[in-house]
Amino acid sequence: MSYSSEDETDISDSELEEYIDRCYGQLKDETQKVKFSDVLFRCPYCPGKKKLVYAFKDLLQHAIDVGKGSQNRDIKHKGKHLGLVKYMKNDLNQEDISSILAGLTLEPPQVNGVNELFVYPWMGILANVVGESCSKIKNDLTNRGLDPVRVRSVGGYAVVEFKKEWSGFYGAIMFEKEFEIEHHGKKDYHAASDLGDGLYGWVARDDDYNSEGILGEFLQKNGDLKTVSGLEAEEKRKTGLLIADLGNTIEELRMRLNKLEGKGCELSQ
Repeated sequence: MSYSSEDETDISDSELEEYIDRCYGQLKDETQKVKFSDVLFRCPYCPGKKKLVYAFKDLLQHAIDVGKGSQNRDIKHKGKHLGLVKYMKNDLNQEDISSILAGLTLEPPQVNGVNELFVYPWMGILANVVGESCSKIKNDLTNRGLDPVRVRSVGGYAVVEFKKEWSGFYGAIMFEKEFEIEHHGKKDYHAASDLGDGLYGWVARDDDYNSEGILGEFLQKNGDLKTVSGLEAEEKRKTGLLIADLGNTIEELRMRLNKLEGKGCELSQ
């Protein structure tokens, strides 16, 4: 189902409620796709070169903000987002990636029963970097809401540096998840007989850190291996205070991501 040409004209306030219900119905019958994965969602009404992927609460807040926007904003655009608010509250599972990440404070990531080792400060690795400048990569990641600090070219790879805070860990995990969803994650990179076009990305861990060559040397020079639980314990010892849990840091990140609401962009699939 698609909107007719008459739908492209403005509608009066009296017609807004009816229009919201119409958009809500289209979302329910999945004419407009919202759920990107089990933990990621996107706005079907903010077109662009790429579409920003949100955690559940981030997208809900985006839709609410647009629905309450300026009176000068296109009434139909507001109506679509208010329909999205209704759909998300009534029909979508409200578990989102933030709740999963918040659980890491109690159940840190493990591999074969051993706490997973990450390169810290948090870093992401991009492979198959052909004709992509570091500045362009940084801008693209920023437009996705991933908040990279810096991107450096390292021996045929690009290393993405994230903030040292827990918000940086959240950004790094979101970064990795997006590439996995596109089948351009670490396993896909190593399994591919033909890499084709497009970047492959993942969060730097101990195997990358201990690898031979320029990449491993760079990670060893610029980072250390840490576990999530180890970092939390370290911070507690240094400050003598209980640090904010990951749920609180994610709320802080949400506030920053909400400022990017007008920069909706579409992930390549």
